[in-house]
Amino acid sequence: MSTSSAIHLKIQYIGFCSYKSFVILFCLIFTPLTKADLLSATLNYHQGSYSEAKREFLQLAHLGNADAIYNVAVMYLHGQGVEKNKAQAFAWFSLAADFGLLDARDTAMLIAEQTDNKQPLDDAYNALLKQLSFQWYDQQLRPELNASPALHLSPERRYTVEPKYPEHAYKNGIEGWVWLEFDIDKSGAVTDITLIDSYPEKTFDKAIINAVRRWQYQGNNQTLPYYNRSLLYHFTTYKGKQYEQSFKSQQREYNEKISDLIDAAEQGNALVQYYIANWLSSNDYNATRLLKYHWQQANANGELLLRSAVNGYANSQYRIGANMLRGKYGKVDREKGLNWILLAAQSGFASAQYRLGRELLNSQYVDYAPNKALKWLRAAAEQGLFSAKRDIALLLFDLKKPMQQVSTALNEALAGDNEHPQLLLLKAKIHAATGNSNDARKLSNSALKEAQTRNWDQSSIRHFIATLP
Repeated sequence: MSTSSAIHLKIQYIGFCSYKSFVILFCLIFTPLTKADLLSATLNYHQGSYSEAKREFLQLAHLGNADAIYNVAVMYLHGQGVEKNKAQAFAWFSLAADFGLLDARDTAMLIAEQTDNKQPLDDAYNALLKQLSFQWYDQQLRPELNASPALHLSPERRYTVEPKYPEHAYKNGIEGWVWLEFDIDKSGAVTDITLIDSYPEKTFDKAIINAVRRWQYQGNNQTLPYYNRSLLYHFTTYKGKQYEQSFKSQQREYNEKISDLIDAAEQGNALVQYYIANWLSSNDYNATRLLKYHWQQANANGELLLRSAVNGYANSQYRIGANMLRGKYGKVDREKGLNWILLAAQSGFASAQYRLGRELLNSQYVDYAPNKALKWLRAAAEQGLFSAKRDIALLLFDLKKPMQQVSTALNEALAGDNEHPQLLLLKAKIHAATGNSNDARKLSNSALKEAQTRNWDQSSIRHFIATLP
């Protein structure tokens, strides 16, 4: 049997219909991804856009996407978008086998059996391993999703305000989630909340932000202050009697919609994989009960999040990286975590750019690099991220940059929050450095008053006031 006549793409495009808004479930009307994922690459392949498909498959292959690696092999085998080359096909099928695809190993062996001179096959495989290998992926990116979370020093929440479920959402059975990050200051107060993502957009944002800003944490000098605390908060009506009663009559429609989403996830839609991973991270959705008929393993949400990450979706890459920095997948792995965050940052994900900048400012690590940090903070600030603008102003002052440069950065940050205690304190320090003690005292008193209003830590402000003449 001819090898090339029997081998096709690992992921076949079946096609799934778009559907109208489905209020009670998470009817996903997606905008097209700007980056490649397996589905978009496969669509290009089936439409005959082989060069674009190959570019996308290669992009995903270098993230460790086994199906993309397999598909590059298929294109070399058939001569689609590339010159037909059995040695390269053998190399890529062998690499896909290294990533766990057993049928890829069978195909590589079949090619070898049909080839008299096997040296070109081995040469191509060895050359490919210098560019990409499972060993490299294992050492640089692969998380241990089955490991127990590491014991990580972090503050404990001591006071919680539950968010109020928006009435219109509850009455209509709308469920969703919000992904936030925030800092916790030395007093245990939540400061500077950043909204990263939410579904449905803007439905639950205000409710959770209003609640979280009132939370209080407790810790010690080892755990506070704490930066970039991540929260994926789920709003579910699972326990509501009205919704529970209506679920049985809606179950058939649920199954139909979820079947569409499962198809999309299995075909390689990175965005759908990310959304389903979020839903599977909570057991309190009616939808989750149906999704878990398909994804039954205990760590299904982590597996889907990783599939989305190796499929090129920056949100998933960032969360995988952030989880590795915190030890959620076992031991803390800073190198792998930063590698994932770097991938997301390079894709233009502002929160990843900011987090990368902040991590590079941690002087206890060998990767401490203030100038590189500033570059990434500026990239995030250009996208409007307030926390990045704030940190740029503070960093420029600490680096003793010219006061005009510091003042410009400070004014840009104040445009986002003109009463921010840290920024008012920085403005006071600038006035003090230029000999204007009166204005420095007025501004520092304003910073103190605002910190008291927000219930934030005031120790650094009081310390500065004590130094003023």
